[in-house]
Amino acid sequence: MNKLPLFLFLLVIFGCGDTQKKNATTLADTSGSTNNNQVESTKRDSVKPAPTKIEKTEADVQNEINEEFIQKAIIYRSDSSLNIFGNIRADYKIFGYQKPDTNSRKLLLVSVFTSDVKDNPYRCEYGAYYSSNEMENTRLKYVRKSGDFIEANLIKDEVILTPIFFHKKWVEFKD
Repeated sequence: MNKLPLFLFLLVIFGCGDTQKKNATTLADTSGSTNNNQVESTKRDSVKPAPTKIEKTEADVQNEINEEFIQKAIIYRSDSSLNIFGNIRADYKIFGYQKPDTNSRKLLLVSVFTSDVKDNPYRCEYGAYYSSNEMENTRLKYVRKSGDFIEANLIKDEVILTPIFFHKKWVEFKD
């Protein structure tokens, strides 16, 4: 029976341990905490502020291309003609360049957007149109692929005026 009180006494002493050491650890872990039952992390989560909303003008919104409704230029394999049909329900803005490079001079534009066509704001030498059918006595004829571009001839009154390059992503071939 003598052993039971001694066992309980030792259990209390070792169970409690060094209370000052525990308090120091607890205080270090809970710095800034006002309640001992709540632990607060010393490393704070950082939340980035939401980006400020950039207001777009009506023209900017109108000129955005919707990937779901893209219309492409069509090259018919039977006669190599290149056509860009006007479609008010589709989005398209297709430039014809002087060289196979988007940084080269823009020679022609076919777009669904009035702000791109009206008064030829890009100053394309051969004009800006809603469709290739609007170009009077003028047509486009596919010549060959040239890297990421296709080359076509701009023909007016059966005379080749110039080679013109269209980015491949805006063109599709049909039989």
